[in-house]
Amino acid sequence: MEPSGNLNERLFLYEVVMPSNNEDVRSPSHYRQSQFTLKVPYRRMKQELQRITRLGGKILNITPYDSSLMVNLPWWIEIETSQPNCLYYFGPFDAIDEARSYESGYLEDLRLEGAQGISGT
Repeated sequence: MEPSGNLNERLFLYEVVMPSNNEDVRSPSHYRQSQFTLKVPYRRMKQELQRITRLGGKILNITPYDSSLMVNLPWWIEIETSQPNCLYYFGPFDAIDEARSYESGYLEDLRLEGAQGISGT
């Protein structure tokens, strides 16, 4: 585990499974799920748990993030807006440089759609 003087800056990995949003699925035999891993800062753990639960997802596992293990996880862009009050995820990307190269386009799209109080990570 990386030493950190500030608990709020520590990262945790949420292994999440979400139900499909496909409204055409009418039979349980065709039910699909997606499984992914999110890097979540400690300060946002409760907020993410509530958001995932509200969307019908389930957290399978929570583990402290250890960068020394070089976990090969996809990168996601996280953008928050105050109006509408929303948290957006764009991705997945293979590398942080690839994610950063697309971020300005997502920010511009949100501005053009009239979003206010836009902040990205």
